[in-house]
Amino acid sequence: METIITGVLFAIIAAIGWGASAVLSRLALEDTDPRLATIVSLFFSSMIMFSLCLSTQFNEFEKLAVSDFLWFFSAGLTSFAAGRLLNYVGIKNIGVSKASPLFGTSPLFAALLAIIILGETPTIMLGIGIILVTFGIILITKSK
Repeated sequence: METIITGVLFAIIAAIGWGASAVLSRLALEDTDPRLATIVSLFFSSMIMFSLCLSTQFNEFEKLAVSDFLWFFSAGLTSFAAGRLLNYVGIKNIGVSKASPLFGTSPLFAALLAIIILGETPTIMLGIGIILVTFGIILITKSK
């Protein structure tokens, strides 16, 4: 139970961070091209995370298989690089209040891909969640 509470707490903290990041990014994107903003953001994020990982997890790197590096590279490319760029373009074009909830639909795509690629079993609750997320997307895109 403690692990679940810790996971939920960290997920909420991450959500707060992403929300704050969207607002701060919008301020910077007023006069900045999203591509440049992505490069600057990724540079500083990478420096911070690289330093943190080297200082706390250095011995863990040798335990990673080559295939793990390839999977993490792919995840980083789709999420951290391409995802950040598209995130910034969305924020610049339609604003934080519309773009951020749409970015929040990632669990919908994660669930569908997990079913297709990983063979995870869909549940009724997951199906209801997917329907609600889809309905939310419709409401957000219809708002003025």
